Parts: sequence; C-alpha cells; structure tokens
Amino acid sequence: MKVLICYFSGTGNTRRVVNKYADCLKQKEVDVDVYKIEDVLYNSNQWPVNFDEYDMVGIGYPVHAFNAPSIVIDFVKHMSKQTNEHKAFIINTSGEPLKLNNISSIKIRKLLKKRNYEVTNEFHYCMPYNIIFRHTDLMAYKMWNYAESLIPMDCDTLLSGNKTKLGYVPMGRPLACIFRVEHWGGRVNGKRYKVSENCIKCQMCVKICPTHNITIENGEFKFGKNCLMCMRCAHLCSRDAIKIGWFNKWKVNGTYNFQKPTEEEENKHKRYCKKAYERYFTDCERRLGLLKNDKQKK
Repeated sequence: MKVLICYFSGTGNTRRVVNKYADCLKQKEVDVDVYKIEDVLYNSNQWPVNFDEYDMVGIGYPVHAFNAPSIVIDFVKHMSKQTNEHKAFIINTSGEPLKLNNISSIKIRKLLKKRNYEVTNEFHYCMPYNIIFRHTDLMAYKMWNYAESLIPMDCDTLLSGNKTKLGYVPMGRPLACIFRVEHWGGRVNGKRYKVSENCIKCQMCVKICPTHNITIENGEFKFGKNCLMCMRCAHLCSRDAIKIGWFNKWKVNGTYNFQKPTEEEENKHKRYCKKAYERYFTDCERRLGLLKNDKQKK
C-alpha cells in the first residue's frame, strides 16, 4: 500500500502528529510520502503531487475557528478529480476538545467528494494552544502523550478498513460557514501585525511565513493581506517581537518541549473548558484501556 499525507502546520503541533503517523505506517511496511501544503502551493514552480500513485490520501491541519485553514481548502481545490474512487482520511488538531471542532472538516469532505475521494476516517487530537493562552507544561505533556499513544491504534484502524467518523454536530454546516469569517478576519487583522523594539531584524519571520506574507521594504517590516493567523511568526520569534494586531493579548510565544515537568506549575486556566478536557482525557484512557485488554487477550 502507498499512502500520501499532505498537511499544514502553523507552529508544529500538526507536523508532530503527522510525522508520528508516517513513522507508525512505515513500521507497518506501508510506503508513505509526506508533503507540506505550503511547499506545494507557494514554494514549487510546478504541482509536484501525482495523486494517482497513491492508494490513500491523508489531509492534516490545525483547526482555525472550527474550520480548516484557508490554505488547506485552497490545496484541496487544486487536487485533480480522480477517475476511480480513492480513499482519503483527515487528521486535525485543536487546543480544546470541544465538539464544535468536528465541523472543521465539512468543507474539506465536500471538496474531496467532488474529486471522487471517499473520506473513510477522521482523527482528532488535542494539542497545546499557540494563541489564546499558553497551556502548562504538564497539560502539553499530557496532550502529546495521549496522542502519541493513540496514533498507532488509529493507524491500525485506518489500515483495517474500519471507518470512523467524529461526532455529529447539529446545524454543523451553517455554523461552519459562519465561523469561516475567520479566513477573512485573519487577512484583515494580519495587516495590523507589527514588530516591537525587541526585533533584531534576524528576518526569521520573513523566512518561515507559509504564504510569504511578511516582507522588508526600505528596512521596514511589511505585513500583507495573505495572513492565515497561523501564529508561526509570533509563536517562534526568539525575541517575542511580533505584535498580532487585535489579538495581541492572546499571543503565545515560545515552543513547548512536551516533556513531563519536574516542578509543579500553577494552572491559571484550570476552569477553562474543564469538563471538555476531562471527557477527552477520560475517553483517551478508555481507548487505551481497550487496547491493553486486547493485548492481554492475545
């Protein structure tokens, strides 16, 4: 079997999940290719992907305002229609385990169906925020630990042919359309980005912007109209020098190490989506418990 995974990752969470998928599938002797969507759309002179070569195609992305990022939608629109029906699956990540995240793939699934792809599986994982607030190191560790443990099991499900879907959300389609205003709002707000006096003009933000939205003119940083609000520039800036417009109070700077902390850290947001996180972690434990029981039976 040959599998292709095309993904977009703002600050690395989705990339981490997709790479784990690729590793697990390769261990199961599956031939896997991985492409970054931004490279295909913005950094290549020609469309480098021949989808006919693959038995199954995966699309990976972080949830933006309960939708797929616009760059992912644009990518799927560029995919050619298949003569014969192909299999597809979706991997998405979000900072909170709200059921509303289940509507993020509605547009993607519709576009894939038009291109003769059947979405057989969809998988969701909680990963720490890169906007709104910074999760504690313990929470980031827990999120990745559960995802890392579940992905091999989900790979087995994918390869077995068993179909999986995320939970149904009433009025999901109109809600997704409403929240998709974030695509427009991100472009408007992106033009309000600025650099502070902390900037040392290393130009890393220019180099890593997925849509080449940041340029330097006459020594001044310019932020264009193609911002995805992916937070890559602000999150990864070593000097915390990027101001993110209207949402600057929500800015999160600095990568997570995903290691189990040695010291206890105060969780200032412990009430935030508390029940949703509890349900998510309980469900992860349940699924891993079932896996352990299956191993014991064998």
